[in-house]
Amino acid sequence: MRVLLLNPAATGTFHVMGIVFPPLGLLYVAAAVRDRGYEVEVVDRTVDFRKIDFASFDVVGIHSDTTRFKKALELARRANAAGAKVVMGGPHPCFVAREILATGVVDAVVRGEGDKTFADLLDAWKHGSGAALLPGLTVATSQGVVDTGDPVRIRDVDSLPFPARDLIDLSRYTKARLGYRPLATIHTSRGCPYRCRFCSSSRFDGAKWRARSSESVLAELEHLVGDLGYKAVAFVDDNFAGSPERIHKICDGILKKGLDIHWWCFCRVDTVAHYPEMVQHMAEAGARSVFIGVETSSSGVLDHFHKGISAGQAREAVRILKRNGIKIWASYILGAPEETRTDIRSTIRFACELDSDIAQFTLLTPYPGTELYEELKDTITEKDWSKFDGVHAVYQHPRIPRVEMQMWHIGANAAFCFRHRRSAVNFFRFLANRNYGAQLVSRALGLVGNR
Repeated sequence: MRVLLLNPAATGTFHVMGIVFPPLGLLYVAAAVRDRGYEVEVVDRTVDFRKIDFASFDVVGIHSDTTRFKKALELARRANAAGAKVVMGGPHPCFVAREILATGVVDAVVRGEGDKTFADLLDAWKHGSGAALLPGLTVATSQGVVDTGDPVRIRDVDSLPFPARDLIDLSRYTKARLGYRPLATIHTSRGCPYRCRFCSSSRFDGAKWRARSSESVLAELEHLVGDLGYKAVAFVDDNFAGSPERIHKICDGILKKGLDIHWWCFCRVDTVAHYPEMVQHMAEAGARSVFIGVETSSSGVLDHFHKGISAGQAREAVRILKRNGIKIWASYILGAPEETRTDIRSTIRFACELDSDIAQFTLLTPYPGTELYEELKDTITEKDWSKFDGVHAVYQHPRIPRVEMQMWHIGANAAFCFRHRRSAVNFFRFLANRNYGAQLVSRALGLVGNR
């Protein structure tokens, strides 16, 4: 049985800037499928534009998030027309599975992590047994659409093989860098115990945090550095620092093994604020940049988000990170339904006050699978999933018109870029060295013009 795994062309800020990462999730699935004895090929449409002979494959698996769903469905139509069985997965399809199967071009949708579920599905099809007996699927059968229940989460994540990076051309991803160092991505844990209302991670990946051991993580780091030549890594876990004890072990290992790497990760502000000694150890072991979700300065909005942090913790986290020489990428969400114009203005001022190296402002986007989607779905006015990218206003705010919300978003970015003279100089230097500036401006003008 020949299997093709497809990643639709990337969208979003990183792609506009020319920064593209390998499709790590698909490479995990590819490794699991290959271990079952299947012939597997991976095509990332962001960098690989070869003509695909869909008829030469028995099964085509397609990953999708919300913004790329339209592209994913078009690939599914082509694969189905060629006679292949089609499976979709990812953080969008699993929450709209019945709508997808209603198109008639997809045979099954994998819910949650696909390593084991997709491989089990291939085995069932190969041996002619019932796919409807496997947990974690929504599948089309002769009796209609069957939902087989929640997926069985992989408890021992150390047992998973490393991503099958050998199945793609890594030289196509060289623009991804940390400083001047080529940057690889690595995933060291799954699941998230926090239930932020704007995020679907705890439903998609499970609410129980399942972490790889420090030994497993260090083994993959040695592979990335020694075998593949990387000098920097991005830990792309939702909750990399879920266990400070594990972080200390990883940092100890990096230092003892003499791994010359710089790295980047996600951290919650409360974790940073509570464990300053962990942050110091991270810096000593090569941490150069940390992404933190500040979200807003409003305690009421933070409570509504179920974020579980405070503005005071954000201030303390920024202070600790700066003290250790770690660059800060802070994210903010504008346009929560209970927000007022005063709240938005305060959040923008707060971002300028914190003075992180980067501030990412996004408009509240109710993604399928989140609590906010259920709350706001009757107010969603945008029907094009590709616009669910954080820079388009996709629902009608109870007090602020959509065009005005777009202007608040543009204004927030402008205020942060010109918060002081040094930041303005760096901003213009950044634009001068990339075509990102022209695309950002034209995109902003288009957003307003299309309303």
